[in-house]
Amino acid sequence: LSLEVNYGLQGNFFVRSYPEYIPGGAAKAFYKKNFIGTIGGFELKYKLNPFSNISLGYSKSVNNREINYTGINVTILHFTIYHINKFYQLGYERVFSKKSQSLKFNSGLFYLRMKQQEVDASQTSVLFEERDFKHNKLEEGGAFFGIHYSKKIDTKFELGIKSRVYYLISTNQFEAITLTPTLTYTFK
Repeated sequence: LSLEVNYGLQGNFFVRSYPEYIPGGAAKAFYKKNFIGTIGGFELKYKLNPFSNISLGYSKSVNNREINYTGINVTILHFTIYHINKFYQLGYERVFSKKSQSLKFNSGLFYLRMKQQEVDASQTSVLFEERDFKHNKLEEGGAFFGIHYSKKIDTKFELGIKSRVYYLISTNQFEAITLTPTLTYTFK
């Protein structure tokens, strides 16, 4: 049994896909966030044999954007909107080569809940909205694929780097790509 923690960079494809155009041009929509954000999480791994394991994991990613807007009766200055993804994951990991166990591939399924903030501003009013699972039933499901390189740094710890791609099966589009350093502790 081992516990892996990770924290690093991610790129979220969805947060750049919003249309921000409002017909008539009298209003401005602020929906998009920065593509590059952060992701962090943990995985509990159970070794099936010397070459593979299964895992349960959780990760949280955050993308944001600062907005500024000035209208006749409305001003928004230095306000940050966020998009937060919470990934609940079930995965499988296997070494590429039985001789060198440092490089592994992993794949699995995930359930995703998100929280996204959006702002609509016009010359006379502003709408601040936060959409999530509780109020809007925002949820998706998908699969992930990745590679993980790690090396033992002592008898119980491994230091590594992991990259993954998250694909939403429910919407048929890519959600995110990640690159995170990892630290794994093996219980013995």
